[in-house]
Amino acid sequence: MITNALPYGAAEILALRKSGKRPADMVLVSLVGPLHEVNPVVIVRPEKFYDWRFLAGLEVLVVADMSVPAEQVNRVSAALLEARPDFLGLWFADRQDGLNLAFGSWWPKTKACRRMGIADRRALSGVGRAAA
Repeated sequence: MITNALPYGAAEILALRKSGKRPADMVLVSLVGPLHEVNPVVIVRPEKFYDWRFLAGLEVLVVADMSVPAEQVNRVSAALLEARPDFLGLWFADRQDGLNLAFGSWWPKTKACRRMGIADRRALSGVGRAAA
């Protein structure tokens, strides 16, 4: 579905991109509401469709939990993949665990993904915990 709708928090990132700049930190795409993180946070309603092009070439982490229906997490993740971020991860705040969906030259040829390694899980420890 083609849309020009931007999620909450995207306008600031889009303005930065239009000025030739980019966020210094990974962008968190929250499916669980507001997050108390220092990273830029974009809050989405998982059932809605958005224009994700403002995230092209950026590092992006989807923050969800097990209460968000899997089909909504999958649909948002697939739409984000189409925007071609440099990195796309999925973090389950309630489990403090995640998946690497795409990074560097590795892009899934199917719906495959890789479980995050211990170093990634340690680095992301605590993300979304207040929202979970």
